[in-house]
Amino acid sequence: MYKRVRFLILAVALISLLIGCSTSDSTVTSDEVIVKTGQMDVYFKRGSSFEGTYMVFGGGEMNHPNAYAKIIVCGLDIRIARNIAASYPDFYMCKSAGAPMAQRSTQDFEIVPANSGVHKKLKKTLALHKKNINEGGDQVCVRIEGEVLRLKSVIVRELNQDITHELPPQVHRDYYYVTSAEIIGGKDALEGKM
Repeated sequence: MYKRVRFLILAVALISLLIGCSTSDSTVTSDEVIVKTGQMDVYFKRGSSFEGTYMVFGGGEMNHPNAYAKIIVCGLDIRIARNIAASYPDFYMCKSAGAPMAQRSTQDFEIVPANSGVHKKLKKTLALHKKNINEGGDQVCVRIEGEVLRLKSVIVRELNQDITHELPPQVHRDYYYVTSAEIIGGKDALEGKM
């Protein structure tokens, strides 16, 4: 699971380097989210709304100035977590017999935060997750809301050139435009106290 998160972080950083952008800023239209970077305009098609609570199993912040997805969160839908916990209460621990079931069901969210407040909340979620893992604290969950995005095109502004067809296939997947994020304790989330 952690290898997959590390791979995703490296892949996004590499893709960002290939398209040579700098800091990003987003604009929302009726059918698109446009992320403007130093040299590029990245167009995402807006899709369906989503909301859910996820137990955090990893992730990272994309500190590279070229990244348009700023945060990656690896999470397990709380409904699935509750089902696994019914048989394996310690499923979130690597040594648990329930850990493989949790690993198979985790989802990677490559996130375009709607604003700096959401970005800060997601950073805080990942920092708390890391702290709790290191200190043996409670699992961390995050409730996120927003829209599913699909990469539509990447335009080099100065040349007015679309380079989408030159990007590797792995960038053509779902991204998540997150408009709201709330940190929830793992124990409370598993017990439905949220």
